Amino acid sequence: MLTTFIALAVTALLIEVARRLAPAIGLIDSPDERKAHEGEIPLVGGIAIFAGLVLVLASRGMLAEHSAFFVSAGLLVVIGMWDDVFGVSPHPRVIIQGLAVLIMAAAGGVYIDDVGTLIPAVGTLSLGWLAIPFTVFAGVGLINAFNMSDGVDGLCGTLTLIALVGLGIAAGLAGRESELLLILALSGGVIGFLAYNVRLPRRPQAKVFLGDAGSYLLGLAVLYLAVRLSQGPESAIEPVTALWFCAVPLLDTIGMILRRLRRGRSPFSPDREHIHHVFLLADFSVTTTWLGLAAVSSAAMLFGLVGVIAGIPDSIMFASFLVIGVLYYGMIVRVWKVLRFFSRSINRRKMAKHDRRSGIDRCQRDVPLHVVGIAEDRRSGLDRRQRNLDRRNGSAEDLSNIVSLPRDRKEHRPKEQAARVS
Repeated sequence: MLTTFIALAVTALLIEVARRLAPAIGLIDSPDERKAHEGEIPLVGGIAIFAGLVLVLASRGMLAEHSAFFVSAGLLVVIGMWDDVFGVSPHPRVIIQGLAVLIMAAAGGVYIDDVGTLIPAVGTLSLGWLAIPFTVFAGVGLINAFNMSDGVDGLCGTLTLIALVGLGIAAGLAGRESELLLILALSGGVIGFLAYNVRLPRRPQAKVFLGDAGSYLLGLAVLYLAVRLSQGPESAIEPVTALWFCAVPLLDTIGMILRRLRRGRSPFSPDREHIHHVFLLADFSVTTTWLGLAAVSSAAMLFGLVGVIAGIPDSIMFASFLVIGVLYYGMIVRVWKVLRFFSRSINRRKMAKHDRRSGIDRCQRDVPLHVVGIAEDRRSGLDRRQRNLDRRNGSAEDLSNIVSLPRDRKEHRPKEQAARVS
């Protein structure tokens, strides 16, 4: 565990240095129509994590063993930095990501050949000559899945850390010391970054962002570790287990691609319909969104670990993942109905807490509820007809002299009217 603490300290120190140099080289993120933060935030988290990881593993003499990973990661960090400063169009970016995964697979021998026994009647599926092309395809998808999850403070780093916890436990149980040390060092770097990236009571927004360099690095790292631990005769996990360790970013990305293709749009076109955007548009705070998705990801990771320890067949684990995927897609294509449900059933309860404590009838509350930005009056029809802006009662000037009903309406209404209302 000393490796983790050293990596944490080194990463934190590098972030302190890098965030002061970031404005000079243009590694800053400015707010725009798709970014709600205030001020310019340094995009140096990924650079610090990578540099800290290299320093820590070099001190342990482990760079040579994972040389293919560090070459691929270095390439992604460079293109990510360039993208952060100058911008890179989607197609060249995907090509370079594929090249990085190809280096890892072809030069390092880390590729997906055995996908497990997904169909019992067929047996273990071996990809043969398709192994490296399939690894490149899956690797590019996973890298972009983690990149797309970097839309809320703390989210991408937390999802990566949860995946690393699952991989680390599996590696420890299987006695895979080399992979375990890499996981511990990377986890320390991610924790050191999260100390600057999550929101705290006296810190309303992150001090540092990952940047594309960081999200590419974390996606590649999870891919590299998952493939190494799931392939070969001494594998620590089954290939399908890796899906559960990365469930939230994978399901969100697959759902997003299918949704855009269904609308005739490019999969690379930006929008605000990722799962974290759904939570934010439903009036959840950034912290609540971060913690909620982290809880879902943790539950999926624990289910994957249970499958490893209990020896649940691959076919059942894969079928369960497909069922969850179908349910998620069915929810996300009805995103506005989900928003309305969240806003009605959850956020309304927050607004009603004060009324329940004080014993005041919620029907007498003067503050209107809001559902996706639209006010919804919950008071009685008689009260609404007393409002100045009610179109059925004329203009505001015509109603300026109308007096509101007293709170205890039952005592002041005529008996016939009170009976009819009740």
